[in-house]
Amino acid sequence: MPTRGEDTRTRILTASAELFARQGYHGTGLSELLDAVGLGKGGFYHHIASKEQLLLEIMFDPIDRVLHSSDRILGTDADATTKLRNLGTDLGHAMAADLAAWTVFLREYSALGHDGKAQVLKRRQEYLDRWRRVLADGAANGEFRELDLAFVESILGLFVYTFVWARESTPPETLTDSIMTVLLHGVCAPAHPRSTAKRD
Repeated sequence: MPTRGEDTRTRILTASAELFARQGYHGTGLSELLDAVGLGKGGFYHHIASKEQLLLEIMFDPIDRVLHSSDRILGTDADATTKLRNLGTDLGHAMAADLAAWTVFLREYSALGHDGKAQVLKRRQEYLDRWRRVLADGAANGEFRELDLAFVESILGLFVYTFVWARESTPPETLTDSIMTVLLHGVCAPAHPRSTAKRD
């Protein structure tokens, strides 16, 4: 069970992510953060070292979660197509559960200092490398066509912006299915038609 301090920290991260996603990091002042979480300045800084550290923690939380869950997906014996679908489903669930933090993750990278950018970029690359690995494995065994995997860099943006713009009108599962249907159609190797030649 979370301690009272952990509950407060979670409340700070959740409320701050909502504000940063809606107003931007630089457009959100400390007074707004304090009002949103119901703390004074001293109580706020008891849990959070600085505004930039707060931004980093908001960014780390969702990417660390999918790093962990994607490791489990890649550790199964499933074929590449199934793993790719499972990566998409997992990411869709993560987006639906914490879209504000994912929006901040995508939009506010430039607000970080050099060290913060390096830490976020490292996590981002580690995660996208899991998608690359599955796509490369699928191409090697004939499930997928040979591809320039540069498009993988757009995966997080594709999911985030689809959910941001369509979440009010479309269920998360439908959004994920739509994205993955298009993606799989583009990467799957064409089926080899059966020969229609008549035997002598």
